Amino acid sequence: MKIVIQDRLNGSERELLAKGLSKHHLKFVRKLSQEDIDDAQIILGNPTPDLDIKKKHLKLIQLRSAGSDTFVNRIHPDTVLCNASGCYGIPLSEHVLALLLALSKNIPTYVHQMDQGLWKNLHQGKEIYHSQIAIVGCGDLGTQTAKRLQAFDCHITGIKRRKTAALKYFDEIKTIDQLDDVLGDMDAVILCLPQTEETSSLFNKEKLLKMKKDAILINVGRGSAIVHDDLVEILPYHLGGVGLDVTDPEPLPADDPLWRNDKVMITPHSAGGFIWKSTRERFIQLCIENVERISENRPCLNQVDLDTGYRIDVN
Repeated sequence: MKIVIQDRLNGSERELLAKGLSKHHLKFVRKLSQEDIDDAQIILGNPTPDLDIKKKHLKLIQLRSAGSDTFVNRIHPDTVLCNASGCYGIPLSEHVLALLLALSKNIPTYVHQMDQGLWKNLHQGKEIYHSQIAIVGCGDLGTQTAKRLQAFDCHITGIKRRKTAALKYFDEIKTIDQLDDVLGDMDAVILCLPQTEETSSLFNKEKLLKMKKDAILINVGRGSAIVHDDLVEILPYHLGGVGLDVTDPEPLPADDPLWRNDKVMITPHSAGGFIWKSTRERFIQLCIENVERISENRPCLNQVDLDTGYRIDVN
């Protein structure tokens, strides 16, 4: 098959991908063009919005991103769309821990005190040890985060769409319908959600106020999961800290009040990205596997349900 690859790999990684796809005709490009789209049967990468990808001849589009919501309405119904969920869990979960630890141990305040040469112990903070933590979204990111949080001996509750008897690394599982029942018990809530109709504006004022007054909220999924104006409104009197790697809108305007709130840590959507070695390694293996599967007319991994936006389970 003719495969066009949006190249973000180094030399050895490119060789590894080429070796795994040696039966196919490969074209590595830095930027995808319409000519590339029209000539290929498989695309490995993220076609920009100006490109027409609603083409019947396209058998597979394997995205480089975990998010796929902006692509589901652009493709032909016969084209298989797969996301890169599972490729970003390791670096994203490390970023979650960085935000959680920094907010729990007053690191932002102490960094500002360094600018002033000020030695001042706040004599306050939070322990993650034995805390109650909810992870909303139990995909690869949520699971990798739970795995790392186990080292802190905390109680981890996973929140999923559907009821599951048990999941590795989680102490208990609740459904999204039960979220309101558990929010008030949580010392920290971590959002690892994709963008769907169900998750958009999920954390509105009502849900935010159900959380503990000193709870920590972290969002590394999609910014739309939190109602921005509601968060700004309740922060003066509620929540102990907020860590945001994603915002709504994004980028966050320079005059937005969240930038100047002492409770808030903001990172510029930097938790994931294609810079991490573990991400690129996982992506290469996913590409090789899915090209083989589509060639053999087998179900692909990470195939996106074009109606729900979620992955289709493959045995």
